[in-house]
Amino acid sequence: MYFDMAKAVIDAGLGENIAVTDSRINFRIADLSDGNEAPWVAGRPVLFPLKAAFDADSTWDAPWELTKGPQAGIDYYSTLMAEFPKLKKSPEASQWMQAVATTMVRYVFTETYYKKSNNGFVLKYVTEDGSAASHLVPFASPEFGDEEFRPFMDICYLPVEPPIACEEGNLVIYDINADTYIVKDGSVHGAEEHLLVGNSGWDGNSRTLIDFDMSTINDAIELFDDTQSVYLRMWYEGAEMAKPYNDPRQMERTLAAHKITKSWSEELATNKIATSYGTRNNQWGSEMMGDLTDYDSEVISADTIQEGEGPHNFYLNLTSVFREWKDYTASDYGILLKDNQREDVPGYFLKFASNNHQDPTKRPYLMVCQKKVSCEPVDEPPRVVYDDDNCVSAENVTFNSCVAKNGGCEMNDKAENYGNFAFGVSALWDSHHELVSFCKCCVEKETQPMAAIPMDCSDVEGKSDYDNESLVEVVSCACQECKEVSQERKKRAAPSKTRLLLRSALKSMLRK
Repeated sequence: MYFDMAKAVIDAGLGENIAVTDSRINFRIADLSDGNEAPWVAGRPVLFPLKAAFDADSTWDAPWELTKGPQAGIDYYSTLMAEFPKLKKSPEASQWMQAVATTMVRYVFTETYYKKSNNGFVLKYVTEDGSAASHLVPFASPEFGDEEFRPFMDICYLPVEPPIACEEGNLVIYDINADTYIVKDGSVHGAEEHLLVGNSGWDGNSRTLIDFDMSTINDAIELFDDTQSVYLRMWYEGAEMAKPYNDPRQMERTLAAHKITKSWSEELATNKIATSYGTRNNQWGSEMMGDLTDYDSEVISADTIQEGEGPHNFYLNLTSVFREWKDYTASDYGILLKDNQREDVPGYFLKFASNNHQDPTKRPYLMVCQKKVSCEPVDEPPRVVYDDDNCVSAENVTFNSCVAKNGGCEMNDKAENYGNFAFGVSALWDSHHELVSFCKCCVEKETQPMAAIPMDCSDVEGKSDYDNESLVEVVSCACQECKEVSQERKKRAAPSKTRLLLRSALKSMLRK
C-alpha cells in the first residue's frame, strides 16, 4: 500500500521541509469471514517500509528480488516498523486499529543521509511465537466503497525554516563526534539518549558538551558565507522535571554556546572529571567546568526557548568557531551549551536528543553551506614553449588546465559529500577480469586552437622561424568522464599479465 505523504503536505500549502512530531496509521477491520475455525494464533499486524516502488501490476513474484513475495531485509526494512495492537483473538468487524508511524515518516522527510524514499509499505501479520499465521486479517482497502472507512494516515508536523537556504551553495550534513551532559551527581551520561540543559531544582544545573571531528571534513572546502554558513541543529523534545519531582516552575531559558578549551571524553566526563590519561584523571578547572580554565567566556551563538514550547528544531550559528577549527584542528574540543540567563534558578531541564538517540533523524548534526565543487579551466604561469626540434617560442605562452575547486577530486574523502565527484581515477572490471570502464575526475571537455605562436629557430640548424598553430587551450571541463573500454568475450579467461599490470597501475594512482 502507498500513502502519498509528499503530496499531502504540498496540498496543505507546505513544501517537504517539515519536522514530523507524530504520525498514526489507521485501518478498519472489514467484515470478511473465511469460515476458518482453527485456533487463533496471537500476533499483531506490522507495517514495514518497502525498499523499492511497486505498482498495481505487482504480484507475489514481482517485483521482489527472490520472486517469493517481499522478503525482510531484501525488499523491505525489517528494523523499521509501525506495530498495531496485539490480537489475541479474532478481531471484530468494523473495529479500528492504529499504529504509531512517527519514526518511519521522519525518515521520509529528514534532510539527513538517513532519508528514505517513500516507496509504500508491506503489511504483515507477525505472530507472537514466530509460527505461521492461522487466519487472514481483513482490512478495508483504499478502494473500499465508503470513503469514511478507508485507511488513512495522520501526520502532525511543524513547518521548518532552516537558518540557511543554501540555494546557490551545496548544503552538507556532518555528524557530530561525541556528546554528553554533566550534572552534579558524579555520573557519566555519555551513553544516554538525551542531553539536558538548565536547572531542575533537585539535581541543580546541567550543561551539555558536544564535539566535532574536524579531521573528517575536507580542508579544501570553502564556506559559502563567512558569517552564516555553519549551524548546529538539535532536536528539542521538551522540558523535563528531575526526580523526585519537586515541581519547580518552568521558565524561559536562553541557551548559549561557548568554545571548550580542554580535551574531554564522553565515556569519562562528569561534573568534576574531563577525561583521563592512564590511571590519572584530568580534572576540570572547577566543578561543572570553569570559565577561562575549561571554556571560553565569549558566547559563540545563543537562542531562547520559551516557557511551554513543544518539540522543534533548535539551531545555533557556529560559523566563526568552525572556521577557526578548520584552520587549526588541534583547537577543536567542541562547544559547551549552558543557560546563560537563569542557570542558578530552579526550573525544568530542557531535553534534547543525543547522538545515541534510537531515532537517528533526531540526533544532532552540523549543517554546512559550502561553495559548490567545480572543475574549471585555470591559467598556468606563463612559460616558453619548445617544439620537437628545440625551436623556442618568441614570447611566454599561457596554457591552462582543468582544476577542481572547493573539495572536488580529493583523495581519502567521500565522493557523496561533494556532489558525487570521484577523485583520481576509478575503474570497473567484469567477471572475466576484463576492464569495463574507467573514470577520471576533472578532465578536459572541450578545447580550441590557440592563436599562432611565433617560434624562434635561429639556434636550430636547417630550420626557419615559423608560426606554431598546433597548440590548444581548454575551453571547458567535465567533472567526471567515463569511457567504456572492453569488448564482449565469449568465454571466461584468467587475467593476463598486461591486465594485471593495468589494474595495479590504476590502484597505484588511487593511492597517490
